Amino acid sequence: MKKTSLLALIATVVFSSCTNDYLNNVEVQEGVQLPETRVFVQGQMVNNGTKASDLAWPYVSSEGWETARFSIRADGTIPDYKDKSSSLYYGRPAGKPGKNRGKVLTAYPYGHYNDRDLDYTKKDKKTGNNIGLFRFVYDPKGMQTQKAILEAPLVEDILADEVDDLQAKIDKNQNVAKNTAELEKVNALIALGSEYLNSHVLWYVVKEVGMKNGWHVNGVIRDYEIGEPDQTPENVEVDIHQQEHADWSEIKTSVHVRTDAESVEINIPLSFDDIVENDDFDIRVYKTYFKDDEYNDVTVEITHDEKGITILIKDIDPELIEQYKEEFGDGLTVEIHSYCKTDDQDAIWEKVKNSCVVTTGKPCTVVGQITSAYNEEVVPVKIMKP
Repeated sequence: MKKTSLLALIATVVFSSCTNDYLNNVEVQEGVQLPETRVFVQGQMVNNGTKASDLAWPYVSSEGWETARFSIRADGTIPDYKDKSSSLYYGRPAGKPGKNRGKVLTAYPYGHYNDRDLDYTKKDKKTGNNIGLFRFVYDPKGMQTQKAILEAPLVEDILADEVDDLQAKIDKNQNVAKNTAELEKVNALIALGSEYLNSHVLWYVVKEVGMKNGWHVNGVIRDYEIGEPDQTPENVEVDIHQQEHADWSEIKTSVHVRTDAESVEINIPLSFDDIVENDDFDIRVYKTYFKDDEYNDVTVEITHDEKGITILIKDIDPELIEQYKEEFGDGLTVEIHSYCKTDDQDAIWEKVKNSCVVTTGKPCTVVGQITSAYNEEVVPVKIMKP
């Protein structure tokens, strides 16, 4: 079974605006001390904080930046950072000259996948080189990508490239009806003008997709001003998901703290027969690299006994939650990965869907759902009153 490292932190950054006035002078804080998160399993602390300078990032240019390919989609959909639906994007393919080129900061502390996470990477069959996802900053609200972007092309230029490509295909009698319809869509977007396009494009992901394909930035054209993101809810959201992988299965529990909860306790009724013996529960805490040192730690304690898996998240600083919401558009996220050792996924599901939030340290709104990759059933998380 393949497990990832105990603690993975995704870099988050301060949002400026979604116009073409991008930050050309980005200050990179090298060697910034990361927030220390104390993680306990069965009462024993298993990790300490680390430094951004300790992380090993391959393929960083000596100049600290690389040319990136910028692509944009007009369907209003923001997929996840592993999206490969290239046919939905406008922007010439990698290696084809065009105006969809810009610059990204390679020295920025991205979230990082490498050979430790083989489920997120793949190799070129001919060369053997990795062509999977290496580094990324992903944010559906567009609030965490801007400092990684040094320079972006005009959306109108990206669309102009698309017009040229579509017209060339039509002139060669290639799928004339389809390409003509697509050309009409692109021309309709161009007709909206730069004031609309450049204020309504949300660059939601900056990612390196391997040596062969280089750096990509993906954006989406929305029908409202990007400068006013949706208000962050005042709640604790608990999402428990039965995941399916090629050679193992797991239960991923995501806890999003967006209010003064003080602590959150969750129970997943999986027995010792269900979970891999001596499971480290792979705890990941998502927050930001760019933070002052003056705030409290977050503690994650996990026990596994006859009651099942009990997750206790405590020492949550309410001021830290408010600061995250104001600066980054969301609160604190903790993920716990529990690895199953049985092939009877139906039996696992019957237990997992009875999971519940046992208590919260302070009265607050708790929402959430329990889902499975093996069926379409959605179960609300049960909330047990203290």
